[in-house]
Parts: sequence; C-alpha cells; structure tokens
Amino acid sequence: MLSIAQKLDYIPALASVALTFVWALVTLAVRAPQHPTHWLLHIGYAVFRKLTARLTAAQMQYVLPASNLVYNRYIRSVRQKPLTVKLDHGAMGHWIGSPDAKNILVWYHGGGFALPANIAYFKFFARIVAECEKNGQSLSIFALTYTLAPVATYPTQLRQAVEALRYILVEKGHSPNNVILGGDSAGGNLVGGVLSHLTHTHPAIHPLKLDNDTRIAGAVMIAPWVCLQPDLSGRIVDSRGDLITPAVGPLWGGGYVGAAPKDFYTDLSDAPVEWYANFPVRKILVCGGEREILLPVIEDFVEKLRKGFTGNVEFCIGKGEGHVAPVYNLYLGDKRETQQGRRAQGFIGELLEKM
Repeated sequence: MLSIAQKLDYIPALASVALTFVWALVTLAVRAPQHPTHWLLHIGYAVFRKLTARLTAAQMQYVLPASNLVYNRYIRSVRQKPLTVKLDHGAMGHWIGSPDAKNILVWYHGGGFALPANIAYFKFFARIVAECEKNGQSLSIFALTYTLAPVATYPTQLRQAVEALRYILVEKGHSPNNVILGGDSAGGNLVGGVLSHLTHTHPAIHPLKLDNDTRIAGAVMIAPWVCLQPDLSGRIVDSRGDLITPAVGPLWGGGYVGAAPKDFYTDLSDAPVEWYANFPVRKILVCGGEREILLPVIEDFVEKLRKGFTGNVEFCIGKGEGHVAPVYNLYLGDKRETQQGRRAQGFIGELLEKM
C-alpha cells in the first residue's frame, strides 16, 4: 500500500512525464541518429525512460493491472475463454491456445521482476501461435504470472518459474522434446535460472530432473537480464535509443534479490563456463537490440555461453532496436515486425519442424 506522500508524488511525477512527452514531440524533426527512427518509438521510449526513472516500482505497480487481469482482458477481446491454472507457491499460468497442443512454449515475462505483463505480450504470443498454425504446427503458450518484487524476493520467482515447467512436464505429461522455454529481460533471467536448476538443483527449490539424455527442445532469451547490476563504468552508455536507463538495474535488481546474496541463478553471466555445459536443452536463441544499453553485457554472456554450452547457441541482434522490442514496440502502437521477433518466431518454428 502506498503512503499518502507516495500518492501525492504522482502529481509532480506526471508533470515531469508530460514535459518529457512535449520535448520528445518538439525534437522529432531534429532527433539524432542514436534515437529510434520511428517517431512513435522516439516519443514512447522517452516517456518510458522518464516513468521508470521518476516512479518507484511500488508506484508503478499501484496503477498497472496485474498480469492475470491483463490476460483476462486480452483473451476476452479476441472472443476466447480465459484458461488460468493455479500453480504451487502462489503462481498462475495462462493458456494461449489449447492445453492439448502437441508443443508448448512456457514463457516468463520481463519487467525487472517489478512490472506486470502488459497486453502486448499476449499479442506477441498470438503472433507466434498464428505463425505456427499457418505452417501446420501445433503450439500453445503457457504464460506465467509470478509474484512481483519487492512484494516477494528471490528465490520466489525462480521457484514459481520451475513450478510452471513442472506443471507442463509432470501434471500435463508433455515430453521435454516438445517443450520450449522462453522469456524476455527478467524473464530471460528466469529461463537461465530454470536451466540452471535442472542441471544444478537450487538448495531452496524442489528438484526437477529430466530423464537421462532427455532435453528440452529449445530456449529463447530475448534481452536476458543475466547480470542484475552490471558494471558499466568503463563503457559509454547511450540510452537515447532504448526504453531503459542504467538507473533501473540497481533499483529493480536490488528489489528482486532483497537480502539474499547474488549467485549463479540470479546472475547467470557470473557462472564459470562449466556451469552451462550440461544444460538439458538442444538449442538456445539469445536476442538483443542494437540500441539497448544491455547489449555489451548480453554479448559478453553469449560469448561465455558458447564456450561452455555443448549445444547450439544462436545470437540475433536487431538492427536499430531497443530493449525487448518485439513486445514493447507493440505496446507503444508500432505494429511492424521486429528483427528479434521475426527470428524468435522462425527459431520456434524450426524446432517444431524437427519434432
């Protein structure tokens, strides 16, 4: 619950956001090459940067609808019946498509562990399902609603992410060969955490082991946040083409970890290369935007992952794109397909063709 002071703070905060909007509008014609090329993204990214810098996670959560409510609103807007499953440890899973589909994509949404999924996530999911159906492939998506930080802290969200996969493999009886893990930003962190748990059981989370020589079909990590508080002091950081700033990492990363020390489950990029060697997954796709501030960190992670992981690692950089562009560009009203989104869809389709 917000204090009265926090609620009153919305007034100056919204005033500063309004000024940012006006300034972005005024500078449209003279924006630098480092800014987004599309006018809608130029304005939207600027506003989002201001919002995340000016408001606390609690203030944003207070006005944003929860992920499960966003799902219900979306699924009814497309004249389908909501299908939500209550999972252990307070989590929920939402179906986009039939639970009886042959192939399942388990998705963990981003937002710094602090923001709920917005409606663009479900539009993005619908694109993936529709593309698979067009190609005669059976795919459904199981999207997790986890408890947001700092209401709950690590390892709660990782435990809930493991439970989502456990439900698909154990309760629903899907073969790992027909399951794909996916996530963006903080959700990409959870993908790495779940793969780590499958290989190196987390001491605070119930084990989930696959049979010998059994592997998950693939994993998609879009702009994975695998280093919660990266040291960017030796790098020139240009946020103009992105929707986040370096200030977000320490605040939201600290809110997620809480009092716990960081480890290889929270900061996968800190793990030795041997940590990745036996990840039980056939292929991994990592995506990043050319303009996002985390790109150097993601590049370092991919280089390390390729040295340690025995399977195939593909890296896609979306030219001119920002952080989690496949989702947030849709959220801002830009319906053009992103390079990262196109490659993620293609990667998933290629995995399904071999099943």
